[in-house]
Amino acid sequence: MDRGGEMLCSNCGKNPAQVYAKRTAEGEKRLFLCPACYKSLYGEGADDFFTTFLGSVEGEKRRACPTCGATMEEFRHTGLLGCADCYRVFREELAPTVRFIQGRLYHAGKSPSEGAEEKYDEVRALAYEQEALRERLKIAKDAGDDTAVKALKFRLDAINRELNGGDRS
Repeated sequence: MDRGGEMLCSNCGKNPAQVYAKRTAEGEKRLFLCPACYKSLYGEGADDFFTTFLGSVEGEKRRACPTCGATMEEFRHTGLLGCADCYRVFREELAPTVRFIQGRLYHAGKSPSEGAEEKYDEVRALAYEQEALRERLKIAKDAGDDTAVKALKFRLDAINRELNGGDRS
């Protein structure tokens, strides 16, 4: 639930929510609860089972991003930052959240595989051809040229199979 950009508790629907992460056999589950509902649902020892994900905003100084004006309080309510500079401005506050979600604070993605650039060029060429064929198909349909329509649909189907990784029978 959302009230004017503020995330509300999914249990009572009245109070501002905090995000809690529950570890389950299936992985992490995010709970949007106010502190009162959290304590009533999971008891005083709930912190043994849950980790407060984004924390409390009580007593936090109201610092805003100089570029877009976003605040950490807004981030805690919406889960969205205002711009790329927010990551620099709120680095200290965001670090636990980023570490929780990604498992680390640095990018550890894969490098493109051998031949990735050529594959990208092939896909881009097919997408351009697909767009041109769609335009030609519309013209052929408008003209009532059934032979051209059939041939264009056949080529579009071939491109779709190629783009989608083979035949989808």
